[in-house]
Amino acid sequence: MNYQFCNLILLTGTNPLPNFVVAEYFLAQNKNLKNIFLIYSEETNNQRGTKNYCDTLKELLNSHHQNNLTFEFIHLSNISDASQIRRDLDARLLPLLNSPFSVHLNYTGGTKVMGTHIYRWLEEKARENNIKASFSYLDARTFQIVDDINGRITGDLRNEIGLSIQELISLHEFERKNKPSEEMELFEETVKNFKELIENDKLGEYFSGYKREIFINKKGNLIETKKEFLENIQKEKYKNFKAEGAFLKIIKSMPEDYRLFNDDGSFREPKSNDCLKQAVKFLDGKWLELYVFDVLKNNLTGQNIEIDRNWEIKKKQWSSPHQKFELDIILLKGYQLIGISCTTASQRHICKSKGFEIFLRTRQIGGKEARAVLITRLNESQRNELQEELEIDTEGKENILVLGEDDLKESVLINRIKDFIK
Repeated sequence: MNYQFCNLILLTGTNPLPNFVVAEYFLAQNKNLKNIFLIYSEETNNQRGTKNYCDTLKELLNSHHQNNLTFEFIHLSNISDASQIRRDLDARLLPLLNSPFSVHLNYTGGTKVMGTHIYRWLEEKARENNIKASFSYLDARTFQIVDDINGRITGDLRNEIGLSIQELISLHEFERKNKPSEEMELFEETVKNFKELIENDKLGEYFSGYKREIFINKKGNLIETKKEFLENIQKEKYKNFKAEGAFLKIIKSMPEDYRLFNDDGSFREPKSNDCLKQAVKFLDGKWLELYVFDVLKNNLTGQNIEIDRNWEIKKKQWSSPHQKFELDIILLKGYQLIGISCTTASQRHICKSKGFEIFLRTRQIGGKEARAVLITRLNESQRNELQEELEIDTEGKENILVLGEDDLKESVLINRIKDFIK
């Protein structure tokens, strides 16, 4: 289409991502577009302010377009009062929309009340002041912009518009707190052994040999020190324990400094607390995260997809260092976040809790466009039951995908995730 409007109006709520996508698209298609008006709610005792999201949006767009844009921030003093919205727009926006300029309103962001009354106001003022006005919204299900007159005017914008993981979380006022880890490189050969077990339907043999209680301290957490480990293995019930079978095979494939058992299966004193901590974490389930990450990296390169893992994230305004959360794997399709949580738990209540958490966290940092994947060791019937529950609880089957032990083989895993992304 041939876009001619000079001014773009965006409604800024707590999810600025649709505004970024819409602005990026029209800036690429419309050389006349120079002015972006960001309408936001003013901070008061009765409403939450969203000017901070205007700031992050402006910063991101300027970084993409080398400061060739003019931004105007228009605040609304009461987004629940139609008359006050009109008065604010008359005083702050109308003087900037002089004839014969044209204007386009994308009403995806903000609240429904904001969208309704701003739309009506602009229609009226356009007629009165000879302003050419047009309207659209971004469909979060199809990732297409829908024009009120011309219908769907784009294809899947995930294939055209992208941003980095860092840009995405910054846009929502989050930041990364940890540095990239080297676990993938460290345990690369061992991950290959897990892949072999999975492909040969022998993963259950690993869990038959792995005794989790050996690695649990008195508080019920994974042990982190040599002292805790030595105390545990001296207990009467573990004196005769020996690693064997698939579990021992995994141990032997680990780097020398991280092996907690000798070649004959007997206990070995850890080299250091750090080596012990990483080894225990890996054996207890980190291997699944690394396996899934490796499969995705090997099969989903390109296609406007970015994949990374092990991001500890916190809101910039959170004061406590303990206020943070971790995403096991982040898959970014263009601008859409797919957060992936991995657990080796086979208890449905544990998996359900993790399903809720990954859904909540992906929405926090990726907006309503975000999707969640939960990878578990549930059997087929348990997986299906949990899928149905979470679809209801998250209000849509497109919001979350639950995978179980039968889905872990590489070809199956990739096909399930590819279908979910589509």
